[in-house]
Amino acid sequence: MKNPPVVQNITVRYQDLDPYGHVNNALHLVYFEAARMAYWRVIGENLGLGPLVAGDLPGVRYVVAETTVRYKAPIFLEDSLLCAASIRTVGERSFIMDYELRTGESFEAGRTVAEGTGAQVFYDPTAGEVRPRPDWFLAAVAEIEGRPEESFASPKSAGD
Repeated sequence: MKNPPVVQNITVRYQDLDPYGHVNNALHLVYFEAARMAYWRVIGENLGLGPLVAGDLPGVRYVVAETTVRYKAPIFLEDSLLCAASIRTVGERSFIMDYELRTGESFEAGRTVAEGTGAQVFYDPTAGEVRPRPDWFLAAVAEIEGRPEESFASPKSAGD
C-alpha cells in the first residue's frame, strides 16, 4: 500500500500470542478493526460529525460483510506494529477497505507481515436491512484518499 491515508499504531499484547510465541491469526482482524476505527474517526473529524458512538458516526451504521487476510510473516511481542487502512471502492450501499500490517518504526520503512480486505455494508439496525450510503460519504472518502470520486466505482461491491 502506497501512501495510505490512515496508519494506526498497534500494541502487541502478551495475550495476543499463541503457543508458538507469535500473534494468533485471529488477532489480525482485531488490528484491521483498529485501523478501520481510526479511518472512521478521520471522517468524523473532517466533517465535524462529532465523536464515534459505539464505533459509529452519528446516524450512520454499517456491518462487516466479508473479510480476508493474507499472512506473510509472523508478528512477535517485541514488534513495533502499524496497520494502514485505505478505501478502494465505494458502492451504492457498501465500501471495500484494504489493510496492511507492517512491522518497523515507520510504515514506509516497515516490512509487510499481512494484508487484508474488508467489505462493509451500510445497515439500518432498527429496520434490519441494508441501506444506501450517506450522501456525503463518497466525497468525504475522496478527500481523505486524495482521489477523484469516480475512481471509487466498482463493477459490483458486496451488498450492492
